Amino acid sequence: MRIIDDYFDTEISVSGVKLRMLDLLFGAVMLGLGIAVRLALFDFESGDYSFFLSTWMQECHDAGGFSYLSITPGISDDSTINYGCMYQYIIVLLHYIGGNDLHLLKTVSVFFDMICAVTILRIAYLVTDGDVKKSLMAFGVVMFLPTCVLNSGAWAQCDSVYTAFALLSVYHLMKENNARFFIYLAISYSFKQQAVFIVPFAIIMWLKGKIKIRYIFIFPVIILLTLVPALIAGRDFFELISIYLKQVTTYSRLTMNYPNIYSFVSEGLSKESRLMLISCGTVCCILLLGMVAYYMRDKAFDGSFLSMVTLAVFTVLLCLYALPVMHERYGYIAELLLAVYGITSYKRMGICAVVQAVSVITYSRFLFGSTVKELWPLAFINLAIILAIGYDLYMQIRRAEEKND
Repeated sequence: MRIIDDYFDTEISVSGVKLRMLDLLFGAVMLGLGIAVRLALFDFESGDYSFFLSTWMQECHDAGGFSYLSITPGISDDSTINYGCMYQYIIVLLHYIGGNDLHLLKTVSVFFDMICAVTILRIAYLVTDGDVKKSLMAFGVVMFLPTCVLNSGAWAQCDSVYTAFALLSVYHLMKENNARFFIYLAISYSFKQQAVFIVPFAIIMWLKGKIKIRYIFIFPVIILLTLVPALIAGRDFFELISIYLKQVTTYSRLTMNYPNIYSFVSEGLSKESRLMLISCGTVCCILLLGMVAYYMRDKAFDGSFLSMVTLAVFTVLLCLYALPVMHERYGYIAELLLAVYGITSYKRMGICAVVQAVSVITYSRFLFGSTVKELWPLAFINLAIILAIGYDLYMQIRRAEEKND
């Protein structure tokens, strides 16, 4: 028995986290069960898969694989994909692997779920000063987070892909690895433009001296490198870099099932009125975030990892609440960071739980049909969440100022 005890107490380092074999066993069990939960949903076909993802896969099959990259979406009926070319590379790769398209797409998302969970473990390890138990709890939370499970296991969406790289960028920002921060942020952005939700947090960190601006040149270099396979296939450079501009003008609804301030506006407005509000709301959001950055610039900031995570969650949620045309899935980055935020105290855990409850309702409205028909009550709850996290951030600043005095 002594030999067994010694074996389980053996300590090894995994991704900079010191774990005992017993900790690894617990993590492996959480990982296995989390995958099992997702596998139970693998045959479910969401509306997005039926109307978009399955179509893109079939277009790739019809084109013969790599040739799919050469077809300009919108110009030819042979390609209707409106995602960045990085996700198109995944589709081409899956074509050559072969098998059930639905299961292949979900497998990719589940794989990146695991990367997200490991990265959250690493961030939690920093925030909790090396508390392995709390870090593993954060890992387990991500593996069983309802929206995380539904997003990959049921929806077949790819939010875990760009979020995995966005979380890695946050981790390396916290470690002040500037080059890696910009590399991972660029990769995240190349998959989905929702990676920009991290930018307000990054700007404030730059104002606080945590980021050296000279490394920013890395961002466009990585973006250009991601375009190389598509350029080799024959795509036009300017068409590739304008994909996200086309996405911005695709939708004219004020909110795409995300409960924010636009949930209080009547859906009966004309398209022209909605487009004016979208432009106005975008400018107002930039102004609001600018005010937050200006306030934070000269405020005491203890530079703790908890303060960084709190600020990241606050700015991301503020973006989602103030920006128009937000989908319910866009809260993915904040929801995973809340797993770290929540393990630091019981009150913060409650905030994490409420955010999940709201997100599950909005997910269910699309996936399964929810009994909740109106978004505006949920918008009030989201506003209360932002105010609560903002107050927590304010109190952390106050304590830092008192400590400096």
